[in-house]
Amino acid sequence: MKNVRVMIVEDHELVREGVRALFGNLPGVEITGMAATPAEALLLMNRALPHVALVDLGLPAMETGLGVIEDIKAKHPRVKILAFTAHEEASAVQKALAAGADGYILKSASVSEFATAIAAVAAGKKYLSPDVSANVVEGYLSPDAPKRPQDGLLSRREREVLRLVSEGKDNKTIGGALFISPRTVEKHKENLKRKLQVHNSVELAVYSLRHGIIE
Repeated sequence: MKNVRVMIVEDHELVREGVRALFGNLPGVEITGMAATPAEALLLMNRALPHVALVDLGLPAMETGLGVIEDIKAKHPRVKILAFTAHEEASAVQKALAAGADGYILKSASVSEFATAIAAVAAGKKYLSPDVSANVVEGYLSPDAPKRPQDGLLSRREREVLRLVSEGKDNKTIGGALFISPRTVEKHKENLKRKLQVHNSVELAVYSLRHGIIE
């Protein structure tokens, strides 16, 4: 069996090097790239050719980490993403999964658990650290706050694109506002149409009006 190629996306050098040192002892795992910023991560993708991207959610803030996950999935849908963080809250896990993460593991996890998580997501399975699984189940079963139709269906980036499309912005303008390429914007729009079962930008705008995304 071929080694699982892993790329580490983490802004703290000490953590990056520490993870690489730990993974160096894992059989079947090969570190093919390390990135400190979202831009560097996207640039390295074609060179590192990872099977799995290990993405820190605090890069340098959780919203940044979620954006990286969404952008990687939009441009490289075959790459599996394992989010790693110190956050155990159900809301954090749900946001990561909505953004496109295939797994969620805590930074406090053991080396053997990292090995299990990497193998699982590389094989196309989902993985959640045992310490957060109960929180996630509880969060999904909670009756608090009614959910809008797009909650849990659309990622944060997709909601941003949907709002800007509904405001009549073109791909270039949307890309400039979100720091992504027009081509990536178009891919997000295609995903939106598929998920919301609409056919064009006008229908996207109508959906946004009906569900309070825009006024």
